[in-house]
Amino acid sequence: MPIAGDLSARTAFPENERPAEVAPTILSEWMPAFIAQLAAPGAQFVRATADDGVRLLYLFDPERESFAEFIAAGEAWLVRQGGPVALWDVIERSLLAWQDAGSPDITAVQLRITNRAHTYWIGDNGDLRWEHRLAYSA
Repeated sequence: MPIAGDLSARTAFPENERPAEVAPTILSEWMPAFIAQLAAPGAQFVRATADDGVRLLYLFDPERESFAEFIAAGEAWLVRQGGPVALWDVIERSLLAWQDAGSPDITAVQLRITNRAHTYWIGDNGDLRWEHRLAYSA
């Protein structure tokens, strides 16, 4: 789904900026990208290159009208976030917990499906548990 509305313009008005504990480039790897999608199902990771060659990395969640913009600072990254949900905080918390658990592969992910939700988890850490409620249509 393409980014719609004024969300891309909101990146000019971040509500907070901080050093990222996890480099957003980790999302180019399959398992971290999967963890990120579980943590923020509506988020889209966008990579671009400015005319001057600078890498631009963004996370957008159009449904929650939230964004995260990443700025390279040498070997480190700064993250600027805005909107009702601090997207990178949510994703980064899950990625750090996943790394602390030894970076398990997909075989460690468990899934329970009910008629109300899909629940995914890895081990006993609450930061590695995601419940996605199902929407019902009449």
